[in-house]
Amino acid sequence: MFYRKDGREQQDEINRTPSPEEVQYGAEPKCYEVHEKWQVECDQTKCRNWMDFEGDLNCAMVCARKYPAGLSLREVADRMNVSFPRISQIEHGAFKKMRDMGIIKELEDE
Repeated sequence: MFYRKDGREQQDEINRTPSPEEVQYGAEPKCYEVHEKWQVECDQTKCRNWMDFEGDLNCAMVCARKYPAGLSLREVADRMNVSFPRISQIEHGAFKKMRDMGIIKELEDE
């Protein structure tokens, strides 16, 4: 069964004044946007973006938005509480998988 709103209900929705949060973030703000605005650390340890690094409000998304040019491998290692060689191994493995899948190609010497 198809549900249709009546005309008055649709017009009320169109004429509704958005809240300040909706103006700032849109109708459904993401949690990391709220954390950034209020500078509040994330406490959702089950979240896939959670990391134990208070400098970035415990959120990988906040970190990514804070450093658009990226981080060095040492900075990533510090944030993830993992050694630098392990981060380097993960990076090499990721690049190998991307090469094998044809996403990136080896640079050839000319």
